[in-house]
Amino acid sequence: MTNANAPALLSLVIPCYNESDRIGLLFSGLSSFKQKWKGPFEVIIVNDGSKDNFEQLVLTNEFYLQNKDMVTLISQENMGKGGALRTGVLKAKGKYILTLDADMSTPPEELIRWYAKWGGAPADNTIYTGSREHKDSVIKKKNNRKVVGNIFNVMVRVLTPLNMRDTQCGFKLYPAAEAKKIFDSLKTFGWAHDVEILYKAHLDKVNIIEMPLDWNAVDGSKINVIRDGMKMIVEILSIVTRIRTERAKK
Repeated sequence: MTNANAPALLSLVIPCYNESDRIGLLFSGLSSFKQKWKGPFEVIIVNDGSKDNFEQLVLTNEFYLQNKDMVTLISQENMGKGGALRTGVLKAKGKYILTLDADMSTPPEELIRWYAKWGGAPADNTIYTGSREHKDSVIKKKNNRKVVGNIFNVMVRVLTPLNMRDTQCGFKLYPAAEAKKIFDSLKTFGWAHDVEILYKAHLDKVNIIEMPLDWNAVDGSKINVIRDGMKMIVEILSIVTRIRTERAKK
């Protein structure tokens, strides 16, 4: 990838909750990306009310100390992953915004491979979302969330116009203008926030393209398959009902 093909500024938004055990993975991924990415970028880490020593570990980390000009740490009361992403997206200054998880299950350098596939910058008015179900994705480790995830995505396809096999992957690239518009109106702050985001994007005629990626599940997931699976189902029903009601009033 050449400098000419790199965006003017890329914003990486990373929601974090009690990620002290993954701090090494987080900054290792960022360090590797800095060495390989040819364009300017910023990192926005949103500490979503962590109860561990995550914030202190960030503030004393060597990468953070050496890159304070590009790394912003925002601490807030716990709102949920969607709420943390909303905070980071609205703060972002980049032309494009990449959201990703703190465990680096897919590291940011995956974006470099995406750029190589495109042969340049991403298309306008398009959200690119990583898909663990894409035929070209490389899944290095599976976990017990797959069954629940498959059931959830079937429900998404039945209840919404989203013809996607994986709405929940945290690795997504947005044009900043569309991201800020959608996240500013986000009302779902729990795990199902992705459905509201993509549903609204679809209704606004934003293109959504599922992309292959390398994904490696990291132990220590905070998702409880049964408890959070039920919450996600309730949330998706709420999302569909609310959006349909809002659209009907227009």
